[in-house]
Amino acid sequence: MPLTQMWTPERRELIYSSALVGANLERFDMRGMDLRGLNFTNANLRNADLARADLRHAIFIKADLSGCNLHLADLSHANLTDADLTMSYLRAAKFYKARMWATKLRRVTAKNTLFCYADLTGADFVGAELLGSKFDHAILDGVKNADRAIYTWYVSPYGLGPSKIIYDPMPGYVKMEESATKGQTFQENAAREKVEHFVKKGWLEDDRR
Repeated sequence: MPLTQMWTPERRELIYSSALVGANLERFDMRGMDLRGLNFTNANLRNADLARADLRHAIFIKADLSGCNLHLADLSHANLTDADLTMSYLRAAKFYKARMWATKLRRVTAKNTLFCYADLTGADFVGAELLGSKFDHAILDGVKNADRAIYTWYVSPYGLGPSKIIYDPMPGYVKMEESATKGQTFQENAAREKVEHFVKKGWLEDDRR
């Protein structure tokens, strides 16, 4: 068979959609890459940098994404069934209509993260920092350890700094339920206007893609 006949569109699509199944991409730098629709099933993505990556419709079934940087990444319509995102950095990431069945979100930093319309059935949120995150219309059946996630900060009245923020109330400390543009919360709030913009548009832009 001639080579030109072997590389049919169907064969190219098969290779494209399966090439990264089980791949070892630990600590890979993929910042800002267009990775739409790629299949990362069972892949090792520990500590990979996927900040601002376009991961719409990507497949991460049983993938190890622990310690990943997903700051401002777009995972709309992605499939993260049984994926492990333990201790990953999800600030202002977008999981619009993502399938997140039994996804491990343990101790993630997910401030200002959008889980709107996501299916989080059975997801584990133990120790997750969710200050300012949105769950509008998300499916939360069987979610685990939601009571052990962090939704509120208490800030010292004597100024901000890494040692001035606590998660348990103290006399004189100010309760915060939304992120504030200060030193340690500046990065995620840099995207706040953009994130809120998607909410106000009712996600119509995504539905057209």
